[in-house]
Amino acid sequence: MSKPLQVYIVEDSPIIQRSLASAIVAAGAELSGCSADAQTAIADVFALEPDVILIDIHLASGNGFDVLRALQDHSLVPGAIKVVLTNYADAEYQNLSIRLGADRFFDKFSETSQALALIDTLAAERRSGSARPRSSSTLLNRVSAAA
Repeated sequence: MSKPLQVYIVEDSPIIQRSLASAIVAAGAELSGCSADAQTAIADVFALEPDVILIDIHLASGNGFDVLRALQDHSLVPGAIKVVLTNYADAEYQNLSIRLGADRFFDKFSETSQALALIDTLAAERRSGSARPRSSSTLLNRVSAAA
């Protein structure tokens, strides 16, 4: 049996952290960790190597761009799918997120269900054995094609 999809949350709101964590577990994925600040997130992600990283822009310390920039600049967890989920969902932030390596960008207000559906699909793909561990970018392409 393959290892469950590993998801790490970078989010400063404890309420949203708990809500996302519950949805991740309900999807059959595993929460590998969460952080409310950029520096902790960067260190954790480097150590834990999750398959998916959910990243908010506004954090308790630093911001989601700092996380994306560090991951990109230091080639940390290059196979991870980086998903930005934020209340700051304007075109400028979306473009910057994509330039910094985000694979997906969702508006927390109106698209949280789509972000969670992506995790659900990725977790199901992993459980079915159609995705090898650490092949997240290939898996994301298949999920995108099916959407």
